[in-house]
Amino acid sequence: MTAVAVHHASFLREHTIPAFEDQPGDAVDHTPHLTAAIAAGDTVAFAAFYEQWFDRCYNIAAALTRRDESFCLDVVQDAMLRAIRSMQPMRKEGLERWMARVVHTTALDALRAERRRLSREQRRAAREDADAEPADPPDLADRIEWLAARLEELDAEDRALLHARFAREHTLEQTARAARLTGPAAHGRIRRILARLRDSAREMFP
Repeated sequence: MTAVAVHHASFLREHTIPAFEDQPGDAVDHTPHLTAAIAAGDTVAFAAFYEQWFDRCYNIAAALTRRDESFCLDVVQDAMLRAIRSMQPMRKEGLERWMARVVHTTALDALRAERRRLSREQRRAAREDADAEPADPPDLADRIEWLAARLEELDAEDRALLHARFAREHTLEQTARAARLTGPAAHGRIRRILARLRDSAREMFP
């Protein structure tokens, strides 16, 4: 059994996976139902989604990075976790475009992280004094580029909320009204979006 198959089987063993995918010959697009269930925290739906998308995500990661199995599996795992955190109900065409974007940005992040790690190791190896200054923190441009990619992954409604609140400097009441939400609902949604971004930033820039 290949490393890909072992990784795939190991993940699926940790989840309950009743059938959730479209049935052969079924012309109905069940993607909105599946993505809505994932957004609601349904682990069965996520397991079915993982099963459907694993090969496609792996192939995208391999084509983009041209790295070995282990590297591409890490990219797929991270992309799946990002997807489940940011999932919103959407149709099949929208999901396909969005997932390709998620895998693409996850792969680029992995390549950048690897370059930074190698650079730190090279600087560390070159030091003669064990008490030399620690490695430089990530460049501001890297952080800005990373954040722009994360914002691009967000659902259009989430991006619009952040844009109205922070880019256009609307009040919370104005932001909520534009999104047709109550003030508390808009506030809670913005807080959840920012929390996801902070968690992701801590993983990328520890």
